[in-house]
Amino acid sequence: MTRDIKQRKRDHLKLAQDEALKFSTSAGFERWRFIHNALPELDLQEINTGISFLGKELSVPLLISSMSGGATESLAFNASLAEAAEQVGCALGLGSIRAALENESVRESFLVARQTAPAAVIMANLGIAQIITARSLDQTAAFCEELKADGLIIHLNSLQEAFQPEGEPNFKGALSAIQRWVRDFPLPIIVKEVGQGLSVTTIQRLEDVGVTIVDIAGAGGSNWISIERERLGEDQSILKRTAHAFANWGEPTAQVLENLNTDLTVIASGGLKNPLDLPKALALGANLGGVAGPLLKPALEGNVDELVEFLQVWQKTLQMVMFGTGIATIRELVGNRHLLVKN
Repeated sequence: MTRDIKQRKRDHLKLAQDEALKFSTSAGFERWRFIHNALPELDLQEINTGISFLGKELSVPLLISSMSGGATESLAFNASLAEAAEQVGCALGLGSIRAALENESVRESFLVARQTAPAAVIMANLGIAQIITARSLDQTAAFCEELKADGLIIHLNSLQEAFQPEGEPNFKGALSAIQRWVRDFPLPIIVKEVGQGLSVTTIQRLEDVGVTIVDIAGAGGSNWISIERERLGEDQSILKRTAHAFANWGEPTAQVLENLNTDLTVIASGGLKNPLDLPKALALGANLGGVAGPLLKPALEGNVDELVEFLQVWQKTLQMVMFGTGIATIRELVGNRHLLVKN
């Protein structure tokens, strides 16, 4: 089983770089632009892009979204991402820790993140299929303690599981399982999708069972249904052909934000491609933005300098947007739709 997980992670790292397996529809941020304020009454140097998240201070409200863990390549990959997160002061989400829970030999590919980034916000990650079937929270809690994680992401991936060759598409009892983990797990729980998005209705259902942090992970970036389609063999030709109809299935991230009214902490990931997408997401109501795809290649190459420069461009863009709209703090930006107009 662990060998199969390792190969699946290798497949995912390779296929996630294929532009043909991304959504052809966008996350929707291009439909908005900021209104320029020619009289900002601000000193650029006074603008603060920092926020508090999970009890720590971030220099920028940005999350390196979960990508990988458990494969041999993941150790250097996660070390590079962690080093970049530490330097820039953003948060890091790790890939699913399932492999580490099943085989101690792959734990180092996750533990390296905290070893490399002692001060960063780091979140562990586990799929809902494992959450539903877990008899005890103790094993996961113990590994999160060893990892010194600041929170645990539970990822929802129903259609990915349905199209995955090794998938476990039994989601019965998912909501009650989440409620149990929110109540009993020793770390904050973050619930996210993997690219098809959390709809407004789903977010409301999560809020009703005590979830306080959600990550929309909407349509617009990598499509994990399409990625799993490429992993299906010819003996699964019906399923493979069916998957083509789902190449653009999902909730576009910006559209969810536009229609969402909640007091939850909201992370907007899924299809954030332009540095301007981060401040747009914040103005539409998100508390943080998340990005993954553009970081994949430099992380696999171990190019920390490129990762850091990418993240710093996003932070600088955020600072300049704040100056250009006349606001000094992230608190003033979050949910301030008066700063935006539709194109």
